[in-house]
Parts: sequence; C-alpha cells; structure tokens
Amino acid sequence: MRRSKGRSNTRKAWLGIAVLAIGMTTPSWANIPGSSDETRDHAYVNGMMTKLGRGIANIVTCPLELIRTPTLVGRRQGYLASLTVGIAQGAWRTLQRGAIGLFEIATFYAEIPDQFAPIMKPEFVHAHGDWSE
Repeated sequence: MRRSKGRSNTRKAWLGIAVLAIGMTTPSWANIPGSSDETRDHAYVNGMMTKLGRGIANIVTCPLELIRTPTLVGRRQGYLASLTVGIAQGAWRTLQRGAIGLFEIATFYAEIPDQFAPIMKPEFVHAHGDWSE
C-alpha cells in the first residue's frame, strides 16, 4: 500500500511550524556591559526559578482571592460593598491570577516581562503576611 504525498507534506509542515515556534520562544542572551557570563547566567536562572515558583503559587492560591478581595473592599467601602462588588472583583481576580500563573509557568524560561517582573500586583495573594495591597 502506498502512502499519499499529502500526508507526508502535512507532517513536514507541522514539524517545520513546531521547530519555528520553539526557535522563536527561546530566550535571547543579551550582552550586558560590565557583567561576567557567570553572573549573568546565575541571575537569569534565579529569575527563571522565581517566575516558575510564582506561577505555581498563583495557580494554587488563586481561589484565596475570593476571600481576600471582598475583605479589602469591606475595609475601604463597607460590608455591603464587600458582599456585592467585592465578590464580583474577587471572582475576576481569581480568574486573572490563575491565568497569569499558567502563563508564567508556560513562559518561565523567557524574560517576559522584562527581568522576570511579576505581572500582577501584589505578586502573591498573601503578600507581606497581610491581605493588604
């Protein structure tokens, strides 16, 4: 039985797309003036691991936004607002924190955003041992 050429070309096309996608997402190594390669590599690995840990923590703790956000709204605007606006904002922030956590895990090796900075503020749900922002 002979294979059709279309099937082979399709596989080659998908392989080419995969190689191109991997090549485009690999981090570029910037040449930072005044820093040694070892120092730059160490800082890069530390940033990469911090981003990965932050992503995992944000996925695991994202449901806590359903408690945190209404509490903060209640402190600022009263408890009626925390039962309405706070719960709605908490649900939205839960989705945001979970999606950002997934993004950070998927791109932990790349400096997106610059220098592995956190995308969401506060960086963690329970930042600085308090619910404060």
